[in-house]
This record gives sequence, C-alpha cells and structure tokens, in this order.
Amino acid sequence: MKLTFHYSTLLAAALVVAAPLSVDAGVLGADDFSEGDGALLNGKTADVGGVWAAPDSGQIQGGAYDTAQFGDSHQGAFVDFSGALAAGETLTMTFETLATAGDMFSDGVSGNSYAGISLYVGGDEKFFVGDPAGGNDVLGTGWTLDGFAGGSGVAISAIGSEAVSGVFTYHFDSGNASLTVDDGVTSDTIFRTYDPGVAINRLRIQAGDGAAEINVASFSVSSDVPEPASLSLLGFIAVGGVAARRWKR
Repeated sequence: MKLTFHYSTLLAAALVVAAPLSVDAGVLGADDFSEGDGALLNGKTADVGGVWAAPDSGQIQGGAYDTAQFGDSHQGAFVDFSGALAAGETLTMTFETLATAGDMFSDGVSGNSYAGISLYVGGDEKFFVGDPAGGNDVLGTGWTLDGFAGGSGVAISAIGSEAVSGVFTYHFDSGNASLTVDDGVTSDTIFRTYDPGVAINRLRIQAGDGAAEINVASFSVSSDVPEPASLSLLGFIAVGGVAARRWKR
C-alpha cells in the first residue's frame, strides 16, 4: 500500500512537470505596430523577424497598418521570418484586425478587390487569410482560407466583420489547416487542407483594387514542436513504473 502511494505520487508529480515541457513554441515572426503615428513601415525591423519591405508612403496609424495607404498599386508589405516551418511542426498565426474606412468584404465589382494576410515560401504565395474576391465575391462573404498550396479548396466563415481576432493553424506533416475568427460576439472555425510540407518563411499584408482594404493591428507566427525533454521524462516514468512493479513482486 505504501509503495502504491509513492508510485502514484511520483507519476502525478512527473506529469505536472511534463505538462509545460510538452511543446516548444518558437516565434518566427511578430509585430504589434506600436510605433507612433506616422512611423514608416518600410525599413522598420519587426518585433520578431526581418525588416519590412513596404510602400514608401505606408505609415503606422493608431497602432495598426492599413492597406488603404497604397491604394491600387498592389504593393504588398512583406516581412521575412527568423526561420522556416519544418517537418513535425505546427504553424500558428494569431492576428488582430480593425475596422477599415473602405470595404474589406467587397462586392467583387473589381476583379482584384481582395484584402488579407498571406504566408509565403520565398517569393511564392501559399496561404491566404482574408477576402480573396477575384471577381467572384458576394457582398457579405466572410473570412476565407484560400491560397496556392493545393488541398481541398477554399473554406468560408460565416463571420464577415472587419474587426476580429483570429487564429490560423497549419500542420506541416499532414497539410491540415484551420481558421478561427472572433468578432467579439460570435466565434467561428473553418477547416481545409493544403499540401503538406510547406516551409512557410514570409508574410505579406496586401489589398487590391478600389475600396478593398485590411487594417492589421498585430500578428504573431510561431512553430510548435515536441520537446525531447518531455519524451525523456515520459520514458523515465515508464521505467520507474516497471521497476516499482518488479520490486513489489
């Protein structure tokens, strides 16, 4: 009886210790656009990651970056990450957007009236989160998972608010992806698949023609991987359990 108490205590303690070691979240890129009004995005070093390459006129205003500042020029604001997603990892992008003075979810009158956040591998766009438009849009269409990495095709949320908090995930090995958006009243999650093995290493904020616009207040992109320490600890628990049972016999 005494042995059982000690073994159970050891197991419980080890699981508590193992819990925070189960994943290692490495932030690949992030920015909260906290610089003062009028600060240029172009040439600014992201909070995590590389240096922004953006239109010369693009400024931070009200703690956010609004694509309305570069109108119809189709110039995206790009930033490289500190590393790339790799095998066994899950990418998680959290973001917050604000209301715009334009129309993020446009009626598709213009063939390029898209607005959103894209994830890249080098110069190739792979994932798109936002309003893809493309001339086939319908007024009121919600947040969408689109892109150029194969898979199951677009998935569209019922939430069409411009100001949301969102979470996008992508599993490198399986290609499974999800997007959750919350407008403060309603939360909705949509799912789709992309090709597996997409080594994301770059982000773009961009909008297209006319009134299309997205206003990004913050984003953070991280990769999560199992920690060897967790596996070693679980091995220790298993060996300890076997030894305890043998000792009892």
